Amino acid sequence: MPCFNEVSTVAECVAAVLAQDVVGEVVIVDDGSTDGTRDVVAGLVDPRVRVIEQPRNMGKGAALRTGFAAVSCPYVIVQDADLEYDPAEFVRVVAPLADGRADVVYGSRFSGGDAHRVLLFWHSMGNKVLTLASNMFTDLNLTDMETCYKAFRREVIQSIEVEEDRFGFEPEVTAKVAAAGWRVFEVGISYNGRTYAEGKKIGWRDGVRAMWCIVRYSAVGRRFSRPVERTPVPIESADRELVATLASLEGASGYTDWLLEMFGPHLTGDIVELGAGSGTITARLAAHGPVTAIEPSEWAVSELRTRFADDDRVTVVHGDVTVLEPASCDTVVLSNVLEHIPDDADALAHIHTALRPGGRVVVFSPAFDSLYSEFDRQIGHVRRYQLGHLRTRLRAAGFDVVESRYANSLGAIAWLIWARLLGRTPTASGPVTVYDQRVVPILRRLERGRRLPFGQSVLAVGERRPPRS
Repeated sequence: MPCFNEVSTVAECVAAVLAQDVVGEVVIVDDGSTDGTRDVVAGLVDPRVRVIEQPRNMGKGAALRTGFAAVSCPYVIVQDADLEYDPAEFVRVVAPLADGRADVVYGSRFSGGDAHRVLLFWHSMGNKVLTLASNMFTDLNLTDMETCYKAFRREVIQSIEVEEDRFGFEPEVTAKVAAAGWRVFEVGISYNGRTYAEGKKIGWRDGVRAMWCIVRYSAVGRRFSRPVERTPVPIESADRELVATLASLEGASGYTDWLLEMFGPHLTGDIVELGAGSGTITARLAAHGPVTAIEPSEWAVSELRTRFADDDRVTVVHGDVTVLEPASCDTVVLSNVLEHIPDDADALAHIHTALRPGGRVVVFSPAFDSLYSEFDRQIGHVRRYQLGHLRTRLRAAGFDVVESRYANSLGAIAWLIWARLLGRTPTASGPVTVYDQRVVPILRRLERGRRLPFGQSVLAVGERRPPRS
């Protein structure tokens, strides 16, 4: 039961769920409620109720991802914490699972003769359009893809990696169920929908996102978004290219300041910078706390030790992620580094161990495999990241993803033309200076607080969750 600011309905809803004889456990995931809902669910006294609190509002998909990982009964059904769906219909929804006919069951508000409240014509039409689009890509014949009542055999839903944090969960899980070939049934249910004045939270932006997810998680979308691992040039050649690249970026103070504006809210305590290069980012990180600059390249270590010889805020270490000790730091920064590491999953798992509880890893990496160029290969990039791919990597390492977004939208277009299509070096001093002085100040203002559909880079922040009290 994902739950966000439902103080007026959650107790009644939980009581209705617990009244059903088939219910073995209720996992309530409070998604950062601020209206008193947390106090209500904390006061529920029933051995079947388990309450998990998200550290902040992260979205319905994020709450479901947490809940699915915690369930233990053989069948799982999603129940919103409002009163739009009637738990008395659990038996009929779960029946095709219990008798072995189905792996997944959808409760359809538009199938059969069950009672439903009449309201919101355009909301209903939007649901039908999304269901039609989903069916076209999945080759299923659902009547209500967006329904809340989705029931699964436990092993089915726990085998699915939920990537979407908000209402994109519905088309995502539908596409993944279809791709896996699970047996899907549909059962008519009643519906007592709310108006927006009564607390409905889904809006037109979620509809646009749902359409994107229908394509993104389809067979076509998976083919284009699947990360491609490449073999870069030998490290000695990459080092030579990186020397020139870092030199060109040294003077790009506007861009570097922009990065620190994005990183700043997540920097605390003892900071580690992996792949510190020549120290351009290091110098700014030191303003937020003591920094351990870890660098595998000998020439860069020499550069760092010369640069910070008189700065006791910075400690330079020659090595890689494996030199980190367990629970030794509070923040780890990888600025244009993770894409160089062949086994990024192992690196992130090691970082998770190195962070103290509540610590964060800040990852800033090149985005979109379609932008991978010969220049990427020359400077040692193994891959570029889709946003969902990087989030999945972080979660697999044990992190909660607290922020993720694309950045530098115009940079993506410039990189596509200059590096990908023309094969030119995108860090030549002239173009970099112009971009830094003329374009970056505008982008900083335009992109601040906005979620972009694309960018030259991707920012993702993972938190090592503190132990539950």
